[in-house]
Order: sequence, then structure tokens, then C-alpha cells
Amino acid sequence: MKNNVTYIWSDAVVDNIARKVAEEPMEEMFMPDSEEEFQADLAADDMRYHHYCLEQQEMYNDPYLNWSGLR
Repeated sequence: MKNNVTYIWSDAVVDNIARKVAEEPMEEMFMPDSEEEFQADLAADDMRYHHYCLEQQEMYNDPYLNWSGLR
């Protein structure tokens, strides 16, 4: 049996969330100042994605973690 849950938010709640987001200072967001910082961020993102892919591959190949059957 599926449980379908519907959340109904009032306009006041949505307006309150939108106001809080709009009031957040932009200084807290990190933007690279130079091409070197930008390239370093891209390299870090690539490395994080590479590690994620390795974890997924290890989980897929592991007979204990892969519940869909042995490969």
C-alpha cells in the first residue's frame, strides 16, 4: 500500500521562506576571484565526482552491499 502525503503550505509560509532567502547576504557565497581559483574548484569537483563513482562501483561489486544479486 502506498502512502501519498501531500504538504499544503500557506501563502504566508511560502512568503516567509522567500523573504528569508532574499535577505541572505551575498557575501557568504563563495565566488572565485581568479582563473586559478576557478580551475582549482573545477578540479576539486572532478575529484569529488571521481570518488563518488569509485564508491558506487565498489558498492555494486561488493557481494554484501549489492542486494540485487551477485555479479
